[in-house]
Amino acid sequence: MSPNPQTQPPEPPPVTVETRNFGPLVVQPEQILEFRPGLLGFADHTRYVLIERPQDAPFLWLQSVERPDLAFVVVDPVLFFPHYQPARRSQVLKEVEAQSPDEVKVLVIVTIPPGRPQEMTVNLMGPLVINLRTRRGRQVVLEDQRLSHRQPLLPASET
Repeated sequence: MSPNPQTQPPEPPPVTVETRNFGPLVVQPEQILEFRPGLLGFADHTRYVLIERPQDAPFLWLQSVERPDLAFVVVDPVLFFPHYQPARRSQVLKEVEAQSPDEVKVLVIVTIPPGRPQEMTVNLMGPLVINLRTRRGRQVVLEDQRLSHRQPLLPASET
C-alpha cells in the first residue's frame, strides 16, 4: 500500500544560510545542528551546519546559521589522535542523550595562527559531540590533565 500523498505532511522547505566565506548556501532543515547551550563564548548562537569542501579535507567548517561571519574550522580528532575517544565516557554520552559512542560524531575546533598554518592547534579539552540521531550537539569540557586546549595538530618541524 502506497502512502496517500494528500495525507503526507509536506517536506519543510530548504533554508538559505548566509555565510561570509562561502556566500549563500541552501541546506535542508535536517542538516542543521543545534547546540544548546551554544559553543563556549558563543552562547547566543545555537544553530550550525557542517560544510564539507573537498579542497579543505580533512577539515570541515561549522558555520553558524544565525551569524554569517561566525564559522569554525573543525576536524575529526581521531584522524590525528587515534587514541582520543571522549565519546566512550558515559558522562559525554549522557550530555548529548546518546546510548552508545556509535550514535555520536566528535569534532574539535582548530585554531590556525594567521600566516603560520603549520602551528595550528586543536582543543581536545572541549570537543564538540554531536548526537547523529537527534542532530543535537554540545561542546563538552573534559577534565583530564592529559588533554590540552591548544594541542598542536602537526608534529613540530625541524629547523
